[in-house]
Amino acid sequence: MGLIKGLTLEVLVMYREIVYKAGATRETIRCYPKGMRKGVERGEYIRKKSKEEIREANRRQARRDLERLMNANFKPGDWHVVLTYRKEIRPSPEEARKELENFLARLRRRYRKFGFDLKYIVATEYVSKHIHHHLVVNNVNTGTETTADMVRILWTQKKNGEIRGNPKFTQLYSNGEYSQLADYLIKETERSFRREDSAVGQRYSSSRNLIQPKKTVKDKPNRTWKTDPKPKPGYYIIHESIYNGVDRMGYPYQRYVEVKLNPTDADWEVRRPPSGTCHSETRLHSKARRKSRRGKGVGNV
Repeated sequence: MGLIKGLTLEVLVMYREIVYKAGATRETIRCYPKGMRKGVERGEYIRKKSKEEIREANRRQARRDLERLMNANFKPGDWHVVLTYRKEIRPSPEEARKELENFLARLRRRYRKFGFDLKYIVATEYVSKHIHHHLVVNNVNTGTETTADMVRILWTQKKNGEIRGNPKFTQLYSNGEYSQLADYLIKETERSFRREDSAVGQRYSSSRNLIQPKKTVKDKPNRTWKTDPKPKPGYYIIHESIYNGVDRMGYPYQRYVEVKLNPTDADWEVRRPPSGTCHSETRLHSKARRKSRRGKGVGNV
């Protein structure tokens, strides 16, 4: 059967919208995945990246992954703790890994004794500074002691009575959005986890009971989107998070983050793991990519 003379068939152009709901935040990504690019104007296709550009792109993606994980699991009032060692007893990376494992096991038992679950993310740095650990941990209050009390007791003094070091505490931001902390931790540990003598071999590790952000995927029957997005009611947009550009294939790409104006504990309720995928302008891979950022290592228990 032939086409009717003079009939013009229009191509329906659609784009994909992906939203990550993590705690008090909403991260929105708009793109044209494979199969939805017909009729879309394509920009410059970057065929090859330098090793440093690939490393920077992977670092940016690692920061986003960590940001989503922290936003989904930690609330205002939880802790960022820096665990240090006295100069006289600074351990090797392998010794520090064992000390950290032992500390986390004792802290977990302490939580369980009072009916609480320990949730944490931990990263170790020892290249540009003296060896230390960054611990992001949920705060609890037993009525007689808090997380800060537990950490101070269990970390400061070892079982043999030797003084190990003094933990430094900072409460997480009141808005529930931790992109700056995620960026700091990724930069802080960038060189440590890549070293051949690294006892960890990953950027960070975490407890297994962390939830993943809720991910929704919708295909929108529109040719494009507005470059100046508007926040959903009850949210505001972090201006610095807005990105309007192209993905690695040269197709339009947008990303921005919203934060809830008045978050409550209900925003951190347990959710199902996400599904689905979409390329971003940062997901580039090198041949020598590490096996995993959160594989076998300290804290995956």
